[in-house]
Amino acid sequence: MGLDVAVFKSASTMEREFPGYRFQREPTTGECEVIHPEGVNLTWDAVTVCDWRVGNIAHVAALGEAIAGLLGEGSALERIVLFSACSVGDVIGEPSFVELERELRLLESSTDAWVREFADGLSELIRMARREKNPIVFV
Repeated sequence: MGLDVAVFKSASTMEREFPGYRFQREPTTGECEVIHPEGVNLTWDAVTVCDWRVGNIAHVAALGEAIAGLLGEGSALERIVLFSACSVGDVIGEPSFVELERELRLLESSTDAWVREFADGLSELIRMARREKNPIVFV
């Protein structure tokens, strides 16, 4: 068990990559399902633009403590991203991105490579989510 996040490809991206297929978008997560032709199941890699394993439960807790030491208790990263290592189905939408990015910029100068890696990974997910116009999804 741990914390895994992904961004699903938009319907327009899917239609470009799979001409002749029709897709239905799940409104909360943005995940696209093939509705024509029937019976087609696409692989995880085909439907996601990016995914990332933040870490197992212990890793996420330790990362949360490290970030709390740098940003203080109750940061957006703690409240929105690292609050639980088992948040399957939850999403982080566009309204939260600006606040998260502000805190991620503060982490860029951290001497802790692990914290910088987290900041880089989440920044990339936000960039992809904006491009695809989809949320970041806990999977």
